[in-house]
Amino acid sequence: MNILITVGIFPPDIGGPAVFVPKIAKHLLNQGHEIQIICLADDLSVDNENQLSVRRIKRSTNLLLRWIKTVFLIIKYGRKSDVVFVNGLGVEAAIANIFLKKRIVRKIVGDPVWERFYNKNKTKKNFDDFQKINSNWNIKIQKLLRNWSIISSETIITPSNNLNKFVNDLGSINNVLKINNGIEIVDLERKAQPNKIKNLLVNSRLVVQKNIDLVIEAIGILNDSRLKLEIIGEGTEFQRLNELITNLEIQNNVKLLGKVDNNSISKYLEKSHLFIQASDYEGLPHSILEAINYEVPILSTEAGGCKDLLHNGDRGFIISSPPNKYQIAESINFIINNSTSAHQKALKAKNYIRENHNFPTQAQLYTEVIERLEQN
Repeated sequence: MNILITVGIFPPDIGGPAVFVPKIAKHLLNQGHEIQIICLADDLSVDNENQLSVRRIKRSTNLLLRWIKTVFLIIKYGRKSDVVFVNGLGVEAAIANIFLKKRIVRKIVGDPVWERFYNKNKTKKNFDDFQKINSNWNIKIQKLLRNWSIISSETIITPSNNLNKFVNDLGSINNVLKINNGIEIVDLERKAQPNKIKNLLVNSRLVVQKNIDLVIEAIGILNDSRLKLEIIGEGTEFQRLNELITNLEIQNNVKLLGKVDNNSISKYLEKSHLFIQASDYEGLPHSILEAINYEVPILSTEAGGCKDLLHNGDRGFIISSPPNKYQIAESINFIINNSTSAHQKALKAKNYIRENHNFPTQAQLYTEVIERLEQN
């Protein structure tokens, strides 16, 4: 089969789709399929992923021109494709498919409309409440486009129960499936670590919805020289977070590392005693899966699929949504002073993902969904 994949972020970008798409593309390639990827990029001169054919579109291009170019390229490369697998650029792919009339498999990892408005401080509603808003004409139009692009897909795949409900609530969807995000399981013999220095880690896009400022403020509240927080990621909040660290005078405790290559993140996980995710919403984050894989205890909000992963606190530590800095500080203090309990939860989480989020198993489910379309 010829398969065209569309995605908004792709290496060297960071984020869930940038982790998932190269892996599933290589899996499909190894199954004998031909793969073409269309994505957005900040730099068009980046070398392509090994074995993969990637066509990049400049992200900073004027929005209307970028949409036109994206639709044109999807039509161009989609003509030879049997299936279009959409993991981003959903509206553009749906517009292109008016002309292509191809079979579309769409993975839903969140709501780009909510994320767009929330990160620009144009709404304070959480993910679920935002879906009920219809008074703002701008939101209404963007939701109509979003809904149309989703409903026009033949098969929808979601990685969490929350996103499954979100899609089903749109109505008129023929085939909605839940397939877990997967990860290559690593074998470790990690033990509880009563070290004097406690290494804390955040790995995230630096945008408003991630609430990384609250994590930084929590470190300031604790005022504990043992705590060393490293923050991996880039985004619109970088400068503001850097200024916050300076204003709180905690430069010795908190480091903004910027973008780190996906292949290098493991070295940070190996030395971490706690992984923190304070986001207002997540689909089912690869960053938490990666931390669990390295048996790092998790402190997370119950947003989206995080609740599924941590099983109401049985496999990690949960803070309520929306989080606040005092709750985060209290939770960090408890976890670092109860390393045995934290280690036990981390092992339970590792056993869970070993059974339910093993990448080869989940990738084969994707393959079967895609190949079934050609047979029907």
